Amino acid sequence: MYLMYIDDSGSVTDKKCNHCVLAGFAVYETKPYWIEQALNGIIDEYLPAYPDVELHGSPMHSGHKEWRGISQNIRENIIMAILDLIAADRSIRLFASVIAKSATPNIDISGDLFTQVASRFDMFLGRIYKRNKNPQRGIAIFDKSTSELTIQRLSHIFTTTGHQWGKRLNNFAEVPLFLDSKMSRSIQMADLIAYSIFRHFEYKDSKYFSIIQNCFDTDGKDIHGLHMLV
Repeated sequence: MYLMYIDDSGSVTDKKCNHCVLAGFAVYETKPYWIEQALNGIIDEYLPAYPDVELHGSPMHSGHKEWRGISQNIRENIIMAILDLIAADRSIRLFASVIAKSATPNIDISGDLFTQVASRFDMFLGRIYKRNKNPQRGIAIFDKSTSELTIQRLSHIFTTTGHQWGKRLNNFAEVPLFLDSKMSRSIQMADLIAYSIFRHFEYKDSKYFSIIQNCFDTDGKDIHGLHMLV
């Protein structure tokens, strides 16, 4: 089974925000334990006095909330170390949808973001079966702050009657799960991925995105893991 950890960046309702991102990563079910160990190791190296600090992109970048008082150098080193870890591990597949509000005045942005990410993860699982005759199921795991009712409703529709392009999601083992991000390093890493993508599109700041830009799910030369409507 594959697990896909997902978080968002950029608010649909914030008029000052021009882009919305839903993004995360998929790994085989045994991988999250090792991700947690690796992330805890990075925290222990750069910030040993705060072993339980939550990795959250915006506060880390700006030095707000629990990251207040921690030097910019340490904050940047931690972000870069985590993104480097992602870039170095070929078993981590990234998936993301980026939508500019100006490009989509008449659509349900939250619904379209989920449709894009979920359908691309489903196609990834389908390719594994076709190539290796190895049927794999997937579960999407979100931060609890995400719109749970909307996503659960859409997931049920997509697996029974199909999404807006007429296809059903055939490879999901269960409806999406929702976790408290404080309890999951993997959800926290998904947050950093989403924030890195958001900064690239919203502020033209590619410092973080450039590290992970080649990590999206691909099939040969075709990039399937990144959807952009900007």
